[in-house]
Amino acid sequence: MMTLEEKLIHLRKEKGITQSELAEAVEVSRQAVSKWESGSAAPSTENLLCLSELYGVSVDYLLHDGELKAGKTEPLPREAGDDVKISRKKTGKISVKWFAIIVGFLILIILILIGVLYSNKSKEEPIWIDEMAGEEVVNGADGSFSIGW
Repeated sequence: MMTLEEKLIHLRKEKGITQSELAEAVEVSRQAVSKWESGSAAPSTENLLCLSELYGVSVDYLLHDGELKAGKTEPLPREAGDDVKISRKKTGKISVKWFAIIVGFLILIILILIGVLYSNKSKEEPIWIDEMAGEEVVNGADGSFSIGW
């Protein structure tokens, strides 16, 4: 009768990999693997799927204490020489890094639009001195002028 923790230790050692190598293959920390094997934490559903694929056993085998009925512990088909590394399936979740990049670009676009809008408002037509209504403008011969208020 084997528990999940015992099965995880047995399968890892049978595969001949360290906790660090397993952690890298499943894309978790070495501490997470240690917690799974000590029984202080359980792998998530996604991690169980990765472990079952990596070890070539069913998720049922991993989850059920003791031995299962014949046929349920059959290894999944694997080719000889398969590497320890497995690729995780895309879950459709956006990583924090990509979310931050997208938000950054949106903020940049908004700031550019605000800058363009305000720069257009500051471009008012200049008022020429000779067009000032009701004021007396005297132009001097040397290019100077004076305005009578």
